Amino acid sequence: MRSGIRRFAFAVLCSTVFTCAMTAQAADDIDYTGEYTMQGKGFGANDSAYSGTCSLQRENQGYRVSCFNRDTRHTYVGKGLARGDTLAVFIGDVLQGDHNDIYAGEYLVLYQRKPDGTLTGTWLHTKSQFAGRETLVRTK
Repeated sequence: MRSGIRRFAFAVLCSTVFTCAMTAQAADDIDYTGEYTMQGKGFGANDSAYSGTCSLQRENQGYRVSCFNRDTRHTYVGKGLARGDTLAVFIGDVLQGDHNDIYAGEYLVLYQRKPDGTLTGTWLHTKSQFAGRETLVRTK
């Protein structure tokens, strides 16, 4: 009787490990490439909401990112890495940053992918206390 229970437990464990391994592999295979609409707002009481578009293109092991903010009429470019349902992006202005400094990247954004493909993120400015939330919704 005990060997039957052990075989059953082993079969359940193997099935669970295999399923978890397959789920982790499938999550790593998520492709974030596409065109997105962007909506965001800083956490500050006086921060204005903003909107725009973002383009994510796979590039080697990561992503090339370009976002246009309609309110500032400014394009931000950068790179990102994805692992499962998480996408991290380092983005900014190559020449002149928003806060009177020169950057190759000035914002770090961490997105979480929702089941419907929407990306909800939190951003942090690298040289100040500014931070906020942002949502990307795939259009293509």
